[in-house]
Amino acid sequence: MKNKRSGLFFRFFLSVISGLLFVFAFPPFDIWQLAFISFIPLISAGRENDYKNFFVGLTAGFIFYSISFCWLYKLAGPVYLLLALYLSIYWGLFLYLVFALPERGRIFTAGFLWFLLEMIVSYLMTGFPWLLSGLSQWKNPYLIKLAGITGIYGLSFLIILGNFTIFYSFRRQYLNSWIISLFLFAAIIFIPPSIFYSPHDYGKSLRVMVVQPNIDAFNRSPYRDIEKIMALTVKYLNGDRPDIIIWPEGIYPDIITQNPNLLDNLKKFTKEYNIGLILGTFTGDDSDMYNSAILIEGKSVQIYNKTHLVPYGEFIPGGRLKPISRIFKNMAGYIPYIKKGKEIVPLSFKDKNIAILICFENIFPEITATLTEKDAEVFIVITNDAWFGNSAGPYQHFAHNSIRAVESGKYFVQCSLTGISGIISPDGTVKNLVKSDGICLFTDGVIFYNVPVIKGKTFYSIFGNIPLFILSIVFTGAIICRKT
Repeated sequence: MKNKRSGLFFRFFLSVISGLLFVFAFPPFDIWQLAFISFIPLISAGRENDYKNFFVGLTAGFIFYSISFCWLYKLAGPVYLLLALYLSIYWGLFLYLVFALPERGRIFTAGFLWFLLEMIVSYLMTGFPWLLSGLSQWKNPYLIKLAGITGIYGLSFLIILGNFTIFYSFRRQYLNSWIISLFLFAAIIFIPPSIFYSPHDYGKSLRVMVVQPNIDAFNRSPYRDIEKIMALTVKYLNGDRPDIIIWPEGIYPDIITQNPNLLDNLKKFTKEYNIGLILGTFTGDDSDMYNSAILIEGKSVQIYNKTHLVPYGEFIPGGRLKPISRIFKNMAGYIPYIKKGKEIVPLSFKDKNIAILICFENIFPEITATLTEKDAEVFIVITNDAWFGNSAGPYQHFAHNSIRAVESGKYFVQCSLTGISGIISPDGTVKNLVKSDGICLFTDGVIFYNVPVIKGKTFYSIFGNIPLFILSIVFTGAIICRKT
């Protein structure tokens, strides 16, 4: 009995090691190589057909998420651990199912199973694909190009495949899968990026001016904030003249449509300088308020309303039920009442289609895919990441732009209230950042950049997750059928 207890303790110890290692593969640490060995201790802790595998996997996931999401403590206190616990359930299911299915083909079974579970995470209960495994590879110059074919989920598949390939190296019963896996990795690494993605029409470009004002999110004043960012903008406009200026989400933290004088002043400003202006604010009225991005060009005003709201921050899941809304109000002291936008469409500016994403909309591949399908040519992300504080949060959020850029084959431009703001090319490379003395957070500044406007679609933009989903279902189904 003592040996069994000590053996179980060691298995949980290995799961903790896996969770800790995986933390350092993600922003802000970005040791992406660790992702390909982080699961090896967890695999070592697995046992054939043992229900305890679920709890061992759950522990690894909880360690990973509770540390990676610690920036949520400022907002939710220890309640954020419930989110960590929920996401950890998928780790527990993964380890249990991997060792419940037949051993033959396990290297690939594990990869496909992880892909299916991440798909569920991304869509169930509005979805929360914030730290999918593939995000750890946003700085991997060898593998990130695969996202143009398989999206972020293909990168996640490779991470699990790599861990199991290393763990089962040279074992006879896994030899065929091991060899195929090695060939797959070699092909992805050595095939030139042009095979995966071939952009065209670089003839047109959009000169953007990204303004990061460094405004305290917890001490807002609508008029003072507008005055500060306007002064910063005009200061740098004297030396350069962009096509369009980008201000962050919530730069005017009030309902701008109820302030016609401000709107008129911004229209006059854009007409005087012959430029466009994108800014984040609220539109509508007190009963129907939207988190919006507006594009002003002279007398023309276009509005995009945020379509994927932040759960509990902008709406309450199940909030139509009075008991749920009452419980939330008692815990949080308020009821969020932002309305959901109805249409995902790019805005038009000087014969260019500009797609705008607000806040964490850039973590959802399907939103980017929808906009690409509607001929978006460049993506603008406006966000208020000030409430993250000086934590891993802004770095994790910004990294998604690199993956989305490769998936869509378009340039991404992010503008944040306090950082991080920057330009990302279609190969996932960060081209420019707002920074001062090497610091990107809680500093003000601007960047100018000629952003190429790109037409065409990647393989992933056209087919999405369907090919990998079908392959995973067929492969996993075949393995299950062989067992029965």
